[in-house]
Amino acid sequence: MKTLKSDEIYSCVESIVKEAKESVKISSAWLKGSIVDKLLSNLPDSVELEVILRASELQDLLITDDYVFRKVEEKDGQVYLNNRLHAKFILVDEEKAVVGSANFTGAGFSNYDSGNIEAAVYYDINDDEKEVKELVSYFEQIKSDSAKFDENLLGFAINPVKSRSFEFILIEPELKEQSYVEVRRSEGTILAKIVTIYSYDMGFFANPFSAGESPVFGSVDTFKTLFTGRKGKEWKKAAVWSYLNENSDRVRVAVAEVLGIVKNGKLETNMEPFDVGEPVYLASSDTIRNLVKRTFSGRSMTYPVKVGTLEDSDQEVFIDGKEIITKHMLILGTTGSGKSHFTKIFLSRFLKDYPVQTFIFDPHGEYYDELSDSLSQEDIMHVVFEETLFPIHPDEVEWLVKEAGFSYLVSGNSGLARDNKACLSSLIKPSLKRTVFKDENLLDILSKLEDEVEEEIETSNGKPKKVKKRVSAGVEKEAVEIFGEEVLTTQVETYNQLISAVESSKKVVVFNFSRITDPVTRVNIAGLAMQELFNQNKEHKRERLIVLEEAHNFAPEGSYGDVSAGKDNLALTMARKIASEGRKFNLGLVVITQRPAQVSKYVLSQANTQAMFRTMNVSDLAAVETYVEFAGRDLINLLPSLQTGMGILSGLGVPFPVVVEVDG
Repeated sequence: MKTLKSDEIYSCVESIVKEAKESVKISSAWLKGSIVDKLLSNLPDSVELEVILRASELQDLLITDDYVFRKVEEKDGQVYLNNRLHAKFILVDEEKAVVGSANFTGAGFSNYDSGNIEAAVYYDINDDEKEVKELVSYFEQIKSDSAKFDENLLGFAINPVKSRSFEFILIEPELKEQSYVEVRRSEGTILAKIVTIYSYDMGFFANPFSAGESPVFGSVDTFKTLFTGRKGKEWKKAAVWSYLNENSDRVRVAVAEVLGIVKNGKLETNMEPFDVGEPVYLASSDTIRNLVKRTFSGRSMTYPVKVGTLEDSDQEVFIDGKEIITKHMLILGTTGSGKSHFTKIFLSRFLKDYPVQTFIFDPHGEYYDELSDSLSQEDIMHVVFEETLFPIHPDEVEWLVKEAGFSYLVSGNSGLARDNKACLSSLIKPSLKRTVFKDENLLDILSKLEDEVEEEIETSNGKPKKVKKRVSAGVEKEAVEIFGEEVLTTQVETYNQLISAVESSKKVVVFNFSRITDPVTRVNIAGLAMQELFNQNKEHKRERLIVLEEAHNFAPEGSYGDVSAGKDNLALTMARKIASEGRKFNLGLVVITQRPAQVSKYVLSQANTQAMFRTMNVSDLAAVETYVEFAGRDLINLLPSLQTGMGILSGLGVPFPVVVEVDG
C-alpha cells in the first residue's frame, strides 16, 4: 500500500492503465471527457472497460459530459448508472488499484496548487492481495445495483408505477408498439409489453386556459399573436407550423402492460410495483428465448410447434400442441389475411412431429394436397364424399316426401300419416350405429312408405263393397325425378366411408365435403363423425384433434343459410359437447373461421388458445372481445391493421400474447 498526494494521483492512475492487459474498472461520481480520453488513448481494444458513474440528478450529467460516453463506446466499454455513487477508485487487471477522494475530472486530477486537494491509496495484489480482492468484489456489488447503460436502455419509469402497468420516458424513438421491455430487479426480471406510445411537445400539450405552469404555448402573448385578430386561416396555419419548428421539444411516453416477473426461467404474476425512475430496457433475447417454449402457466411445452418469428426479430415463436388438445384453439381472420397459410403450417408441423390423430372437416377440399406434401401418404386418409343426401332426423325425409308431392303421406293426424312417420322414425337415427343406412339407401326407405287406395271387393252375398288397402306410395319415382337417382342411392357408400374413417388408425383423416352441396347433409355427416369420435374417446382416451374449417358452416351461432342452430344440428351439438367435455377425454378442437360473429359463442369461449389474423368487421371484432378470454383491448385494436401473414397469438398455448410473423 502506498499513500498518494494530489500531485501523484493522476500519474499513478495513468501508469497502471498503460500496463492494462485484461480489464480496467472505474468507479467515479463524475468524469470528464478530456481526462477519460487521455487515460484511454493507448488502451488496447482487447482490454475490457467498465465505468460506473453517478446519475442522481441532472447536475451529475452536466458535469460528466457527453464526450465520456463517446470515448467509452469507442473502446467498446460499458457504462453503469448509479444514483447513490460516491466511491472513487480504479482497478486494473484486478491486480492494481487506486482508491481515493478524487473524481476523474480536471479538478480531481490536478496538482496540489491549482486543483482540489485530494488523497488516495495505491494497492498492488502482490503486497495487498486481500484488499484488492475485496475491492474487486465491491465493484461487482456496486455494478449489480446500477443501471446498465447500453443500447438496450430505452428510458426510465415515471409516475405512477403499478404492479400491472407503468409508463416510461422513451429515449429510443424507433421503438414500436407491441415491443417487449424489461425492468431488471434483484428478485427477477419484470417483463412487459408496450401497448401505446404517445408523442408530446413540451410547449404544445396542455390546456392554455387552465390554471397552471404549462400553457400550450410559451406564453399567453404568443397564443394571442397566433390566434387573435383578423389574420387569415392560411397565415395561422403557417404561423403555428413555424412556431412548432422553432420551439420543438418533443418527448415520447410509452405505456407498458406488465406480463409478469421472470424467476428461474418462469413467468410469474407480478404482485408489487417497482420504483419510479427505474431504467427500462428492451427485453433481452435471453429473456424471450427462455420463455418461448413455455405455456401461459409457466410449464415447459409438451408439443412445441414452431409457427414463425416475433415481429421484426429472428426469435422463433412456438405454440404448445398439448394445450390445443386439452383446451382447444381458435384461428380467425379474413380472406387473404394469412389464416389458412398459418393453419396449414401449424398442422403440417404438429402432425409430422407428434403422435396425435387428427380429423379435418374440410368444406372446400383444400387440405389434402397441402398436407400430403409434408406427410407420408401412408399417414393420411382422404375421404371424398360424393354428392348425396344423408338425413339423420325423420323430418328431413318427410321434407323430401313433401317436395315430391306426397305431403298427405306424412302430414296431419290420419292413420296413414302416423304410420308412415312411425316407419321413418324407426329407420332414421342420429347415430352411426343405429342408422338404417348401413344396409339401405334413401330410395329403399322411400319405397317403404305406403299409400291408401279404395278397392271394390265382392262380398259373400254377391254385393260389391269398397275397402281401403295399403300399397306402395311410389314416392321414390317422383323423388328421382326431382333430386336425381345419385343422391338418393349413395347413403350406404357414405356410411361405409364414415365408419372406415372414424375407425381408421391413419394419423390424419381429411373429410372432403367439397362435392356436397346440401348444407344439412354436410352438418349431418360431420355431426355423426364427431359423435362417434367423442364416444370412442370416452372409452379409450387417445390423443386426438378435430379441426373445423369454416366453423360457421358446422357450428353457427344463429341459423346460417340453410344450416340450423338448433338441437337438430348434430354438428353444432357435438362441437359444443367436445368444447366443454373433450378435454377430459384428450379430444381437442380447432375452430377456424373468417366470421367469428357467426360461430357459436359457447364454442368460441372454450377455445383457450387463439391465433388471430386481420379482422375488420365490427361484429366480428365485438364477438372476439366479448367471448375470447385472452383478447385484450390493445390486441383487438391491432386486428384491423395487421399485414398479411402477421398474426396475434394469445392464450394458454403461448407464454404471453405475441405478434408473430408466420413462416413463409
